[in-house]
Amino acid sequence: LRYGWQIPNIPAICVCGKKNSVDHTLTCKNGGYLIFRHNKVRDTNAAFLREVCHDVMTEPELIPIDSCQPIPGNTEDKARLDISARGMWGPFQKTMFDVRIFHPNADSYKDRDIKSVYMQHENIKKKNYEQRVIQVEKCSFTPLVYSTSGGMAPQAQVFHKRLAELVAEKTNEEYRDVISFMRTKLSFALLKSVLVSVRGSRGRTSHTQEARISDISFNLIPDGMSEQYSRSRL
Repeated sequence: LRYGWQIPNIPAICVCGKKNSVDHTLTCKNGGYLIFRHNKVRDTNAAFLREVCHDVMTEPELIPIDSCQPIPGNTEDKARLDISARGMWGPFQKTMFDVRIFHPNADSYKDRDIKSVYMQHENIKKKNYEQRVIQVEKCSFTPLVYSTSGGMAPQAQVFHKRLAELVAEKTNEEYRDVISFMRTKLSFALLKSVLVSVRGSRGRTSHTQEARISDISFNLIPDGMSEQYSRSRL
């Protein structure tokens, strides 16, 4: 993926009608693979947090905003972030996290420095949620931005270093071993989701309606043959 090599035996045309390629499969919205990739990384981080933090939740719903409160960013009711936990940055401090994964070889990023792309996505997350989390939820906010090639934005790197310190302290393991394990685990989560995106089907699924139990004949001998079958056994 990092070298831009083409993978053999994939459809030439995507179900959306565009020319298919590795880059296209990692950005196409058909098939639900973007959500699958996002949820895979979210659940991996939540599992790490449960080792050392309290009250870890996935997709916590944000408190509704009063119309009189001038809060910038996302003000929708029933808005959700990806993870919330207590004890990450302080003993009783609650923190909310939101995950974003982008493909660095997408057309909109090809001519840009990768560091500026990471910063762009971090700033978008902060613009949408940081003030609402601080002013309404009364806690801190940390955006977790990753790329499909396995890279991390600055705040995601700080997050994983801090998390590795907490896990190492709790388990009496070496920090270098813990951070290596966490990075490997996250890399495999990204890799699996990327492979599913490349090889997964995006066609329409056919839904067949199963017969009701009340409509099923449990006598496997067709009608009219039961008497003949009984005579043959005699």
